[in-house]
Amino acid sequence: MRFAALICILFFTGWLNSQEKINLSYDLFISKIITNNPTALRANNIGIYGKLKYKAALGNYDPFVSGNFENKYLSSKNYYQIVGAELKQPLFTSQYFKLGYEYAQGNFVNPENATSNFGLPFLGFEMSLLQGLVIDKRRAEVLKSKNYKLLYDAEKNNLINGLLFEASLSYFDWLYTNKQLALNSYFIELATKRLNGIIELVNVGERPSVDTTEAAILIQNRELDLQSAQIDNLKLTANLNNYFWQSFNDATSKNNFENIDSLDAYYDFAKKLILNLFSVDSITNPIISFYKAKGSILGIEKKLMREMIKPRLDVNYNVLSNNYTNNNFIFNSNNYKWGANISFPLFFRNPTNNYKMANIDLQNNSLELKLKQNEIALKKDQIKKSISVLSQQLKNATKSVTYNKLLVDAERLKFDNGESSLFLLNTRENKLLETELKLAEYKLKFIKTVVNFIYLNGDLNYKL
Repeated sequence: MRFAALICILFFTGWLNSQEKINLSYDLFISKIITNNPTALRANNIGIYGKLKYKAALGNYDPFVSGNFENKYLSSKNYYQIVGAELKQPLFTSQYFKLGYEYAQGNFVNPENATSNFGLPFLGFEMSLLQGLVIDKRRAEVLKSKNYKLLYDAEKNNLINGLLFEASLSYFDWLYTNKQLALNSYFIELATKRLNGIIELVNVGERPSVDTTEAAILIQNRELDLQSAQIDNLKLTANLNNYFWQSFNDATSKNNFENIDSLDAYYDFAKKLILNLFSVDSITNPIISFYKAKGSILGIEKKLMREMIKPRLDVNYNVLSNNYTNNNFIFNSNNYKWGANISFPLFFRNPTNNYKMANIDLQNNSLELKLKQNEIALKKDQIKKSISVLSQQLKNATKSVTYNKLLVDAERLKFDNGESSLFLLNTRENKLLETELKLAEYKLKFIKTVVNFIYLNGDLNYKL
């Protein structure tokens, strides 16, 4: 049995030594995730996508040029030659400034469209006086895209927040298994030294031979506990590799991590940090920012749907030029062309119901926002109460470790003086190991609770 355990330990040690060793602190672990983890990079792309969406919406206000050319020549007759060009500059909502040129000549050109040999330049504008005057689709897209940028940033931060939260829990679970390995290794070392001492005493007839059997059984039991901790450590090391990417393409390397700081050190950091976290009573979680940005988008959509209920009245006015002197066209306010178009549905069923649906969407988002705010506030309040209870548990566990150390020291002294049995000493040491592990478990819970509070805050300040 001991031989098989020794083989497992040697195999485990050899496997670890064959891997690249990285001194891994929590801050290094977090920085590598943010820099190289594919999920974090995908989250950054979401933020970039929001910025591009805003820039694309601004393109709706870019000037655009249009032109046309038609020519018909039949039976040696020039029926017509028509040329048109126009530059339109969108303004605030449904308004446009125009600069254009028309040319139409030929035997069969409609007299209404005929121009002089120099053509017909014009300056003008178009605008909507009812529907589209306050807001139109183009303006709404720009306003919404500003909030989409905020929405995508919130989605990005929410994705990174979840990634760092899960990775942090894995890191401290891994750190806890390192603590288990250290404690079990230490107590195995004690038991091994005692077994060697007992063997010497048995050889000189000062201890019964049965004590060697009991000491050997204790070592075997502790080796089993050590192997269980090693298996847990292997699993969590593999899990850390899933988060820890040294570069974007570094997906296949399996690293062997060595912790720089201990679970006890991070517990001390967490105790100091939690006081600062509790002093800030604001909700900055990205999921809240997400629903706020979404609410702004839905508010703009509601405003646009309300605008669509109005009739449509479009007017246009062009100042014309029919004089050409000294290489310049002369515009005169007496030469103009204008027109108006009006249209509206008879029952307005489409725009009115679209407005009502937009209003419901906005109300539902507001309700969801209140629900999330309340949920986060309750969870943070629960954590504050949990921290108080955990602090008391840690005090009691620390006292228990101290008292058990005193008992072990006293029992060991009695054993050395021949006043106690190996069974009692082993029992005392087992109890000490149990309380040490329990204290480490409470410290792990405390750290995880602090990390959970950081997650609920959502400011991505994962530093201990």
